[in-house]
Amino acid sequence: MGKKRIGIIGGGISGTCLGYHLSLYDNAEVVVFEKDTIGGASTAKSAGTVCLFDDSLKNRYWDVRLYGFESYLKMEAEEKGSAGFDKTGTLVVATDKKVEATIKTGIALAKAAGYSGEYITDKGRIKEILPDIATDNILGAGYTQEDGYFDGTMISNTYAKKMQKNGGAIKTGVKVTDVKVVDNKATGLTTSEGEDYEFDVIVDCTGPWSKFTGEMVGMDIPIWHTKAEAFFLCPPGKKLDYTFPVLKYPAFYGLRAGDNIFICKSHLSMDLNNPMHAGQWDPDKLPATGGTDDYFIDFLLDQLEMRVPGIVDSGLVSSWLSYRAEPKDFLPILGKTPVEGYMLATGYGGNGVIEAPAASRDLAKLIMRDEMTPLLEDWEFNRLLK
Repeated sequence: MGKKRIGIIGGGISGTCLGYHLSLYDNAEVVVFEKDTIGGASTAKSAGTVCLFDDSLKNRYWDVRLYGFESYLKMEAEEKGSAGFDKTGTLVVATDKKVEATIKTGIALAKAAGYSGEYITDKGRIKEILPDIATDNILGAGYTQEDGYFDGTMISNTYAKKMQKNGGAIKTGVKVTDVKVVDNKATGLTTSEGEDYEFDVIVDCTGPWSKFTGEMVGMDIPIWHTKAEAFFLCPPGKKLDYTFPVLKYPAFYGLRAGDNIFICKSHLSMDLNNPMHAGQWDPDKLPATGGTDDYFIDFLLDQLEMRVPGIVDSGLVSSWLSYRAEPKDFLPILGKTPVEGYMLATGYGGNGVIEAPAASRDLAKLIMRDEMTPLLEDWEFNRLLK
């Protein structure tokens, strides 16, 4: 069987994870092109909360979450620190009956897979886990001690090394400037170094840049950019005397970052029709730090005062703005497109670290064996044209 040549554009979590899964096939010849550094850009700003249960990914796709979580645990077992795991536990707060039902389902699924999980209505116990929380206006909270968050940059670099060990190639500091299309078939690409490459399949893993990459093949990729705006807060006491868990509310989430606390607006609370939340911007113009909007600052302060008043007086250490790639249904776009040989692995939004392992596993199977899976059928490009 001859080699199948695959070019991957983008060296974040999506591109490196796909490259690794493809490299497991003996007849795959894989090259990843990254214009900057592996695991940089939007991947570097990911919170990496692959929690066993929360509402960021529907329970319909809970197996996707589990596969990602266990993939990273195995990575950590092979080499400590390779996935940047911080085992803080997770507290998911129920603000209404609908959220409560989602949490309880997630707990049942986690327990069925052999993990711990419990739904707590004892307000005193909830405050023992997170002393700074307000419990007056909540029904309860789901809790597990076994998970936490991972580091997307570390994971990307680990996948890149594993892919290279299997014979794959990575070209960093190399920008793809053109994708060749002949008779509606993608046949290769050109880089900023003036090099031309021929491929059987080209996969766009550029996330927020997919709008621009798609234009190279004459496609309008149906994604929007939502603002991922985050603060790093220094608690009033300078150092917490307890382990701050991954904290999930429907509208925002938080986690510890060293001695500080990372707070970000939930991607599912973004409104694609609100120009303050969503649009189509140029990710290359994002500042490395700062750039947050006044509306986000006001939103965050209101949420903290109502939900976690114990840290509302925290000092601001730093902030940043990033863009998430979001289709209208907030699910990824995977697989074939109207341009033959040009595939997508984009639109992960705020869930790239969660979804990439299972999505890449299935997409590699499609590329190498032309076999669809239920996940690929749910997340295929054509659903957005209906």
